[in-house]
Amino acid sequence: MVVVALALYGCATAPPSQPTAPVEPAAPPASADRRASTLAVERQWLQSWFEGTPVFIGQRNDGAVSVDVPREFCFDAGRSAVKAPLAAVLDKVAESLRRNGWAHLPLVAAPADAAATSPLALQRAAQVRKHLISRGVPAARLGSPTATTAAAVKLRMEAASP
Repeated sequence: MVVVALALYGCATAPPSQPTAPVEPAAPPASADRRASTLAVERQWLQSWFEGTPVFIGQRNDGAVSVDVPREFCFDAGRSAVKAPLAAVLDKVAESLRRNGWAHLPLVAAPADAAATSPLALQRAAQVRKHLISRGVPAARLGSPTATTAAAVKLRMEAASP
């Protein structure tokens, strides 16, 4: 017991170690690197919200984040009004875009009811875009409404060019 007490006392009274030379802070990563890293963080954040759902959140080779929501959760047949499940996804995408002022969404695409595109697909994509704008995303950061033949609403988040 006395030995342990002496050892602890010795540790507590040991002379301070020699100061080391100051370390130069690392240079901040380049803006593009920082944005790519932040896009990866945003992908993870979005995935955490939609884990266990049919919403697909992925990251492309170029660093862009893709969000795909299956058509059946987006619109009623023959209608362009955004359904609640899609609205929930769009609200989180809008939050992400508001947090990252340098990010934009160049792809805002929606499908029609069949595999072929139709005016309904463009109306749906316009409603998706309108929803994002209503959640505070500037229109200038959103691509034009686009039709897709995929069976999902497709969004792509990218870092804006400096």
